[in-house]
Amino acid sequence: MKHILIATLIGIAAFTTGCTGTTGNANPTPAEGGNTSTTSSEAASGLEAVKPCDLLTDAEATSLGMEVPGKAEKVASSDGCGWLKSGGGRIRAGIRTDSGVKDLNLQGDKVSEIKVGEFDATKVEAPDGAKSQCTIVISVTDKSTVSVISTLNLSNENTAASCERASQAAELIASKLP
Repeated sequence: MKHILIATLIGIAAFTTGCTGTTGNANPTPAEGGNTSTTSSEAASGLEAVKPCDLLTDAEATSLGMEVPGKAEKVASSDGCGWLKSGGGRIRAGIRTDSGVKDLNLQGDKVSEIKVGEFDATKVEAPDGAKSQCTIVISVTDKSTVSVISTLNLSNENTAASCERASQAAELIASKLP
């Protein structure tokens, strides 16, 4: 009887160890010279790890006339952060890890290709006829973008001033992108 009890305990211990213990490397490594696949989120080159409100420091936002801190917000497929300007207006930075510039419907009074830091970008003056706005969409990869939207007080239709502020913010933001 004693032998059966000991054998049962040893069997249970071995079974439990086999079910819960792990040995070896559970993450296979690719063979040398082998190809590995890349998912679309990996193609975003680390952009998915960026927090939108970290794209402008408090000092940078203040230098642009914005109040701090920025407020996290999600609009459609864009995770973003908005900074308000006392007296009206704002800047919004939005991250899309699954939409490239070609995937976006960018329309405005004038649409042009520009450079922001080391990145290609698209500048949209007065998007959808909103003269108080300017949008700069930074192409991080073919499938990921960061949008910088500047809006003046709605009664101020100075698109050039809005684009100047959007350009300044975009340059600051581009320096933090992966």
